[in-house]
Amino acid sequence: MSKKVVENKTGLAFNQLIDDLKNEDIRKRLNSVQNLHVIANALGPERTRLELIPFLNELMDDEDEILAALVESLSNFLDFIGGNQHAVILFSPMEALCKADESSVRDKAAQSLKKLIQLIDVKKNEEMLINLSKRLNESGYYLTKGPLSAIIPSFYEKSSPQFQQEMNNYYLKFAQDDVPYVRKQASINLKDFVKSGAGKNEQVVIQIINTLIKDEQDLVRLYIVDAVVAFIIKDTDKKYYSQLLQFLQALSTDVSWRIKYYFCEKLADVSKAIGKSEFKKNFTKIYLGFLDDAEPELRAIAASKLDVAGFNMEQDEIIRDLIPIVKKLSSDPQNYVRTSLSSSFMGLSQFLGKKNTTELILPVFVQLLSDTDSDVRISLFKSLNQITSVLGIESLSQQIVPALTELAQDKNWRIRSSSIEIISFFAKEIGQEFLNDKILKILMEWLSDKVFGVREAAVQCVKVLVQYLGSSWAEKNIMSKILNIVNSPNYLHRETVLFLIIQIAKTLSPEYLSKTIVPLLTTLSKDPVANIRFNVSKAFKAILPFVKEKEQLKTVLNTLCEDSDSDVKFYAKQAIDSM
Repeated sequence: MSKKVVENKTGLAFNQLIDDLKNEDIRKRLNSVQNLHVIANALGPERTRLELIPFLNELMDDEDEILAALVESLSNFLDFIGGNQHAVILFSPMEALCKADESSVRDKAAQSLKKLIQLIDVKKNEEMLINLSKRLNESGYYLTKGPLSAIIPSFYEKSSPQFQQEMNNYYLKFAQDDVPYVRKQASINLKDFVKSGAGKNEQVVIQIINTLIKDEQDLVRLYIVDAVVAFIIKDTDKKYYSQLLQFLQALSTDVSWRIKYYFCEKLADVSKAIGKSEFKKNFTKIYLGFLDDAEPELRAIAASKLDVAGFNMEQDEIIRDLIPIVKKLSSDPQNYVRTSLSSSFMGLSQFLGKKNTTELILPVFVQLLSDTDSDVRISLFKSLNQITSVLGIESLSQQIVPALTELAQDKNWRIRSSSIEIISFFAKEIGQEFLNDKILKILMEWLSDKVFGVREAAVQCVKVLVQYLGSSWAEKNIMSKILNIVNSPNYLHRETVLFLIIQIAKTLSPEYLSKTIVPLLTTLSKDPVANIRFNVSKAFKAILPFVKEKEQLKTVLNTLCEDSDSDVKFYAKQAIDSM
């Protein structure tokens, strides 16, 4: 195995880094822990295994911040201990980190242990895994049972029947533990337990599910849907299907809106596991109830799953049962419900066909186009491909341009930035006829926007337009408008033009570059603002490969090499070196 090259960027000798691992100053300890790879690299694999790892085992009572850095460092430590064949060495510190107070540290340690277990021979190391499991289970610190429930699935299938039975007993006890945290972790990890081979011990899993699904804490019940879906997929002979279906029905009608929310979030998984006919028979009515629920968060998540529902319904059922609720949701008092609806309802078009889409979906689209909330309209635009595939983009363009014009002038810069992506989409789908004078005027305004993020997005938009519509279209229709921006007194606007030239240099024709861009850059090379001058050098470097006559460029760059500003000189020299 080739040695990993590690550069010491700390400015400290590795001996100092080792000493600082026990320094009273937390900042110095943190720096050393974050640079454990530097220490290990200096020690070499053998000394790291024999000296550093045991030393680290003595640091487990430190602050959460240190332990978080430690688990992060050790998660990428295999190369420094000599490779996968020595993976077992890391079990000890990871086990200790499973006892940390901070949940993120425990979770990371458990994930690292799972990866390490994949690298070892489970049968040969079963005794070690038995002892590890026993220590985590019997620790006086109850929190260690959470990581244990996470790592059991990683070795369960390859373990002996006796060890599997022991793990079954552990998991049954986790599901009945007095501490809600332990039960919640058991619930979260149960799907992996089912997938790992525990599903072969069906009665054990059924017993665990039956216990957790009746838990008084909704955050414990929440994740059971994942385990049930995993069990249904493994239960190919449908021996337990009826009971598992009852579990899903219980979850979908739970008194807690959070459980119903999570069930709805997993709707596609449920549908795939049980099939269209079973979903339609057992859950369509329940789903329609979610759309009309008093809890707006539940209405919102349900509205985002219209495509799943539509897939499981017949066309006449969609028209009769779903469309009236969609129309109602388009006027929902909560903005985020309408935003969620905007992202998904047009997906029903694929199940309705062109005629029904025109009559039933298009009116809702037109209504949401004029929604008072900008996020609703942005969400609508981002999902347009769901309806254009059925109706075609041209039929919508008349309604779109006015709404897009309004979004382009929104007070919120993020809305303005998002609307730029939409123009790119339409330009690609419709072509240059979409880019009328009004749209091009908006684009020019974006290039001079007061917010950098909007200007940057506008540059990318122009780049896309030039790529799709070609240099001749760009040179004829937009370049003169863009280049006029260099007359702006605001240097940020002039700078934006340079950013754009750098982005589209290889797309423009060599003739245009020589006749128009080179003279422009020559003029800007004398700009009073240093940022403009060094970006001129960057622009020259970008166009160099595409310009035949390079003497003028070289003359300007040589002048910039003598500039009073160090950055200008640096980039000018860089451009000359690339010639």
